[in-house]
Amino acid sequence: MKKELQITNSFFIKNINEGNKEAFKILFELYYSKLLYVAQNYVSNKEDAEEIVQDVFVKIWKKRKSISANINGYMFKVTKNSCLDYLRSQKTKLSSVNNTLQLEAFLNYQALADDISSSIIEKELEQKILRSINLLPEKCKEVFIKSRIDGLKNKEISGELDISVKTVENHMSKALKHMRLHLREFLSLF
Repeated sequence: MKKELQITNSFFIKNINEGNKEAFKILFELYYSKLLYVAQNYVSNKEDAEEIVQDVFVKIWKKRKSISANINGYMFKVTKNSCLDYLRSQKTKLSSVNNTLQLEAFLNYQALADDISSSIIEKELEQKILRSINLLPEKCKEVFIKSRIDGLKNKEISGELDISVKTVENHMSKALKHMRLHLREFLSLF
């Protein structure tokens, strides 16, 4: 019977708190496109949405030492708040005479205030990550989990699994390609 994989945030939180750039890079790769998708659903301009999401990652990096909660929820909340700030600023900039952009900004502001939809998006991403990891070949999955979830170095994985470091690197390369393919809807929507 296969053991069900449970992703915890402790790996990301611990490594991001410590300033681990590799963990932050993984976080960026897993979440950038999904956060961009969320932002674009509420912000009419793609470039503004991209800027908002980039600012989200800057904020997360600057506050990395104080992150202690669910990383998924934290990232979506920061994105949501950044979008709300943007929409508030747009609301004051737009004229009130038959301006469809103002109406759109107001409607988007209302939609972003819905915590239930944010929670649904978080769960969807988490489930997609779990399914993608579970689709990996067994040895490849084991190496990926030890590296990205447990935070082990390639040499440590090599020692634990009694395989060469090069084999670990090959498994990781294959796993990352697989994850990019299976998470492409979150990584490259546009």
